[in-house]
Amino acid sequence: MTTGVVRFAVLGMALVATASLADEPKGAPKPGNRLVGTWKLTSAKYAGQEAGFPEGTTTLKHVTPSQFMWVSYDKDGQVFRTAGGSYTLKDDVYEETPEYGVGSDFAGFKGKAQTFKCKVEGAKWFHLGKLSNGLTIEEVWERVEPK
Repeated sequence: MTTGVVRFAVLGMALVATASLADEPKGAPKPGNRLVGTWKLTSAKYAGQEAGFPEGTTTLKHVTPSQFMWVSYDKDGQVFRTAGGSYTLKDDVYEETPEYGVGSDFAGFKGKAQTFKCKVEGAKWFHLGKLSNGLTIEEVWERVEPK
């Protein structure tokens, strides 16, 4: 093969690869990342005790291909706790590192990796582990479908 033909072939492959990448939307979920989306906390146990949420309180978690953010707000839409940052997902291990947030306990978690076992069954995400402060958590999140 002549040098000109090789250069042409390499250029052609580069153009095809670039065109394929351009077709993929920016921020699109990586194949197999089952957590990307919006989730609503439906039940929780902290330190083995069932958590009771005040009526009208909602907690949502938004997961993008590289970041997470959760927010808790009351019936009037007033936010009283939130945190977010980067995360990793490998097999059934989900690890998030809060980098920003609001709430009385946020300072104790900022910059510290929080590691959990996770399992997704249908539209439910089972999230359990121990926070860096030693508190055990068992949470069930339900996927929020677009309207």
